Amino acid sequence: MNLRRLPIRLEGLQFKGDRDYLQGAEILPLALRALSDDEPRNAISAIDMVFHALAHTGLTLAEDVPQGHAANAQLSCIINGTRHKLFLVEDGRPITERHPYPEEQIVSVTAIDASSATATSAARLPFTNIQRWIAMTKALHHAVYPQAKGKWLFARAKLVTYDEIAHDGAEHRVQIQSDFGGKLTRSALTIDGRNIGDIFFALA
Repeated sequence: MNLRRLPIRLEGLQFKGDRDYLQGAEILPLALRALSDDEPRNAISAIDMVFHALAHTGLTLAEDVPQGHAANAQLSCIINGTRHKLFLVEDGRPITERHPYPEEQIVSVTAIDASSATATSAARLPFTNIQRWIAMTKALHHAVYPQAKGKWLFARAKLVTYDEIAHDGAEHRVQIQSDFGGKLTRSALTIDGRNIGDIFFALA
C-alpha cells in the first residue's frame, strides 16, 4: 500500500462529455488505485467516499487538508485491517483531457420499474461498475421523482469492496431504499444478488 507516499496526486483524471467538473465515477477508482498500487484491490474494504464539492482541477489524496483549503471529498476505508480517513483536495493542476461518456448506452439497456424503485441491467457494456451504477441510479431517480426540480448528483458511496468490472452477463441492480426529505436518497447496489453496498444521490 502507498500510505507512506501520501500525499499522492491522482493521475489520469479527465472530463467526460461536456462536463466542466470531474465525475465521482472517475475519482473513486483512481483514488483506490493510487492507494493499492500493486497490492490486491480486496486489501481495501469498507469503503466510504463522501463528496463535498465539485472539482474542476486536479486532485491530491492526503491525510490532512492543507490550511486555507477545503476537502472536495473524504475517503474512509479499511486497509489491511486498519481504518484510515483521507481527503481529496483540489491542487490547481489543469485537466487537459476530455473523453466522450455515452451514458445513454447504459440507460438504454436498463429496465426501470418506478413502482418498486428498481433499475436492473445485465447487458454487456464497456463501462466500469461505478459508471454503470451512477448512470442507472440517475435514470431511476428521473423515473421515480419526475417532478423534482434540480439535478441529481452522486454524493456518496459505501462499498464492501470495489472491483472495476463485473463478469459478462452479471446482473447489476439498484434499488432506492431511503428518501431523506426528497433531497437525499440511499440506494442498495447488488451484482448477481450479492450485496455491494449503497450509493447516495443528492438533489442540487
